[in-house]
Amino acid sequence: MPIAPSRLLSAGLVVLAAVACNIKPPAIGQEDVLIIITSDEDRPLLEPLLTKVFGREMATPAPEPVFKIKWASPYEFEDYRHYNSLVVASLSNPADSTCDLLVRRILGAERVEQALQGGNPIFVATDYLAKGQIFMGLTAHSAIHAQLELERLDNWVFDQFEQQLRLRQYKIVYKYKVEKKLMAQLEEQYDIGLRIQHGFIIVKEKPEQNFIWLGRGYPYRWLGIHWIEPGDSARIDPAWAWKRMEYIAEELFGDIYIDTLFRSIELGMEQGHEIMIQRGVWGHNQQTAGGPFVNYLFRDRVQNRIYFLTGVVFNPGRSKVLLIKWLETILRTFHSFDRPASTTHDTKMT
Repeated sequence: MPIAPSRLLSAGLVVLAAVACNIKPPAIGQEDVLIIITSDEDRPLLEPLLTKVFGREMATPAPEPVFKIKWASPYEFEDYRHYNSLVVASLSNPADSTCDLLVRRILGAERVEQALQGGNPIFVATDYLAKGQIFMGLTAHSAIHAQLELERLDNWVFDQFEQQLRLRQYKIVYKYKVEKKLMAQLEEQYDIGLRIQHGFIIVKEKPEQNFIWLGRGYPYRWLGIHWIEPGDSARIDPAWAWKRMEYIAEELFGDIYIDTLFRSIELGMEQGHEIMIQRGVWGHNQQTAGGPFVNYLFRDRVQNRIYFLTGVVFNPGRSKVLLIKWLETILRTFHSFDRPASTTHDTKMT
């Protein structure tokens, strides 16, 4: 049964009152689900544009989305307004009586008018309608207008949503106790600091090869810490990084290998520190097994070490992206990232 525009108007007024009074409940919903609300008229034009921004995938080896996108109509706004990740998008051309009205009530008439007169049509904010939420409002006068701005800001927009996902994951990963005894052991024996999630144990230690393997039960998650010292003589480049990653898999973990397909490298920043991030897929030499891995590679000038922090997931037949992301949450607590970047790393990886 069609819902009257008056219901959308009422919903918008409730939104304005909540924002103005700072009455915001905690965000809800599955951590990696992204809700996109738009009208039936606008969706055919906006879907390819927004999918390009948010539909990024990770090879596990089967491609899996970072965000699971769920499309909804303006009439479902009340059901999703407090979701963790929310997008409300509207085009003034073609005109409609649903999302055009809704987005105006959510963003305010002044912001909408500025966008329709050629201003930035993209508004991104945290805690906008709920605490812990990441929200984006898009109000453009045409699909071309939306496309130009989304192409200009696509990486920035995705990064805002991914950063909020990281914050949610941190709360989930460290919801329970950490392994304090294990953390103290690593610091005392190896001068390594890491906030280790509850449930991890030492699987294998190879002190003579500067390697520690931590693991947790099904779905299987492994953390590998390997370092080279002194670390001021090696030249860090992609070819060298992949050779070393192959050594870590075959000689240190043992019985696994790094697939030549699906390999990627990107430079990232963690608390101001430049790191090389390797992603790919591993396989087992003796069994039909494999899955995704991630490796953080960087030079620590204070300790004069080159570190390889590796996360490995084995979860056959089920989703793996969140598990890799959870491991990255742990890796980002590594002690090197707590120091000022200028005293810890080179500004360049080489």
